[in-house]
Amino acid sequence: MTSHRTAATAPLDGLEALDARARYDLECLNLPAANWVPETTGPDGEKVHDVVIMGGGMCGLVAAFAMLSGGMRNMRILDRNPEGYEGPWLTYARMETLRSPKILPGPALGTGSLTFHAWFEARFGSAEWGRLDKIPRPMWMDYLRWYRRVLNLPVENGIEITHVRPEGGLLRLDLSGAEETSILTRRLVMATGRDGTGRANIPGFVAGLPADAWAHSADEIDFAALSGKRVAVVGVVASAVDNAAELRHLIRRHSMPTINKMMGIGSYGVTHGFASLDDEWRCRCSRSPRPASWDGRSPISGSPARSWNSSPR
Repeated sequence: MTSHRTAATAPLDGLEALDARARYDLECLNLPAANWVPETTGPDGEKVHDVVIMGGGMCGLVAAFAMLSGGMRNMRILDRNPEGYEGPWLTYARMETLRSPKILPGPALGTGSLTFHAWFEARFGSAEWGRLDKIPRPMWMDYLRWYRRVLNLPVENGIEITHVRPEGGLLRLDLSGAEETSILTRRLVMATGRDGTGRANIPGFVAGLPADAWAHSADEIDFAALSGKRVAVVGVVASAVDNAAELRHLIRRHSMPTINKMMGIGSYGVTHGFASLDDEWRCRCSRSPRPASWDGRSPISGSPARSWNSSPR
């Protein structure tokens, strides 16, 4: 088989070539497909969207690409965050690298030129790809920004869906930050990521503490202000270790989690069959604790600046 590697000696030239290649690949696949869904209007002639996607992060982007590929163009993608800061990657995610292997195709939907692999080689060359171990977290966001741009996905930033209610056979979405106060849609895709799995689990004993004495791992934290102070982290799963530096971990379990059950998503059997699982099994899969990555654990597991206190229930 002939190799079609991009010789990215100059990063800008490499990305320009990849942009052209991705657009050519999509043209060969006749994507995006022509719209085929009949237009619908509300009782008073109000425009009705076929699909609204709540969230413009990784899953929102790939959902939009899938819709366009299926010939559904009457849609909107809404995200409350500023452009380029969708999802957790540059906000509350604080691990050094992604936990997933670099070889996963990600949101490419079967198009090789849209993979992180292709993007990385276009920027840095095939030799650097061979040396790369795990994907640096900020670099993943750079890739998603490129993915959005090259596919021309119409994400509308600074808009939040504040309420959803049925209206006839449609859904009425109340909006904040948009020109309209509300819109109608036939279907709503909730691509809200980890934020959509429920509220933060805050231990009751912090209720009486001043607000500047504690923080949740998903909060914006001024780490510089903690310099010279004794800090304890309650918990030892991935987010706990990702936020830690030199401190004390308070753990209820006997030992640190070491098996990431979600790594199974790299198997086609899991991705193909997950939709057919009942709610109980889906919850069992998604509620398993995520261990810290080796990148996060190895520098600190033998560090004298850390202590681990386990007190199982």
